[in-house]
Amino acid sequence: MIVEKNYCSSVVSEVRVEGLETLDYLDNLRNKERFTEQGDAITFESEVDRIYLSTPTKIAIIDHEKKRTFVLKKDGLADAVVWNPWERKAKAMADFGDDEYKHMLCIEAAAVEKPITLKPGEEWKGRQELSAVPSSYFSGQLDPQKVLQG
Repeated sequence: MIVEKNYCSSVVSEVRVEGLETLDYLDNLRNKERFTEQGDAITFESEVDRIYLSTPTKIAIIDHEKKRTFVLKKDGLADAVVWNPWERKAKAMADFGDDEYKHMLCIEAAAVEKPITLKPGEEWKGRQELSAVPSSYFSGQLDPQKVLQG
């Protein structure tokens, strides 16, 4: 199950995703090979198509150019998908403008590693909530720790 939301940024190369540091992910560009995130944040300079596993309930999406922060809160969905098709794949997509990749980022709550299977009559609840929060600054940088811990 994947709950999808595309975030529009001024320029995706100005966006950082925080809260997924040191987590394992499956890289869809490498036949779902498993890796561990090494950076202090996810940034975008080429195509990205990853499934982050056992993610926290809050993920910060920080748009430096527009000086805004979004918080993705999720419940009942252990994983998160992070995707941007970049130039080559965007041009090959019929329903996607050639340059739209520059202004989009897809981050979605998901249950990929442990799919949710329901039997007749069973119920399951999950949610994904997106909120814009005031961006805070420390030495000229947006401070996501206040967002993720608050």
